[in-house]
Amino acid sequence: MDEGVEVRRAIQAATVGELAWIDPDGRPQARPVTPLLLDDRPAVAFPYAEATLARRLAAAPVAALVVSDDRLTGRGWRPVAVTGRPRLTEDRDGALFAERLLDQELRKHPPARALIDSPLLRREHWWYLPRLIVVLDVDTATTIGARVDGIGELLAVARDDRQLYVDSVTRPDDQVSEAVRVRSFAGRQPADGPAVLLGHDFSVPDLERWTPWTTRGELADGVLAVTATPARTTLPPPLGLWRRLTRQRRLARACQDALSS
Repeated sequence: MDEGVEVRRAIQAATVGELAWIDPDGRPQARPVTPLLLDDRPAVAFPYAEATLARRLAAAPVAALVVSDDRLTGRGWRPVAVTGRPRLTEDRDGALFAERLLDQELRKHPPARALIDSPLLRREHWWYLPRLIVVLDVDTATTIGARVDGIGELLAVARDDRQLYVDSVTRPDDQVSEAVRVRSFAGRQPADGPAVLLGHDFSVPDLERWTPWTTRGELADGVLAVTATPARTTLPPPLGLWRRLTRQRRLARACQDALSS
């Protein structure tokens, strides 16, 4: 089977993914995302509450979309990283998202169902349909190791040539220290340079709670000299009704403010 077809099948079958990119200061950034396909190209559809992030990402020289977490995956999934130039489409009326990405998001991201799972809900929550859609023009696809049951982290390194190295890794001794050795699940030798480790966990199967954490530093010979550690690496407790309503109101306000600016 064609490699491109297999990569598209893997992204289509993945419920969660990781996005990495290089910021204007030459540092790697990473966060978990819902991986989508637009015209068979890897994509992420940010609500307007995340407009600043989406525009910064689109200005990056290179980005990578990784599917490494095997939880909630479908048939055809395999761990893979695709790297290329990000390109932004501002879909301010939500027409492109509604026509070509909505069904994917509803299938992969259960919290969206409470907002846009019917014509009535979409009219009520009109502010959630407009999206900033970042598409990757893929240059390379790399097979990586699976993070079984979400164990392990994504490693992103900004190389000296301003290219991005990404891999799925583990800490052999589960260390939390100033010097952390990382080991590739696929047995690859990590690149050297400014690096970030991204871990994340989510509530299954509803994804109502989704907590990311990052560890930063300088990577050399597979050892990360840590400069910043996360404050939290566990899921918060389940949300009560009031907290759900408060979170939705904040999201609505942030989307509407960004759309009006």
